[in-house]
Amino acid sequence: MKNYENTTQERTNEKIEVLKIHVRADLYRAFRRCVWMTVYETGKSIVEIHNQMIEELLKNKGC
Repeated sequence: MKNYENTTQERTNEKIEVLKIHVRADLYRAFRRCVWMTVYETGKSIVEIHNQMIEELLKNKGC
C-alpha cells in the first residue's frame, strides 16, 4: 500500500497534520468518492486533494 502522506511531504517539504472530523455516513461516502474521482482526474495525491479542498472551503467561508 502506498504511503500518500510521505509522497506529498517529500514533494512539498511541509509538515503534514491529521484533521479528524465527524460527519454523517452519507457525507463521508460522498467526500471519499469526490476525492478519489479528483485523484483519478488530476493525478495528484490524496493529501494534495485534501489540502486543495480545505483551502477552497476556507476561502469560500472567508477564513
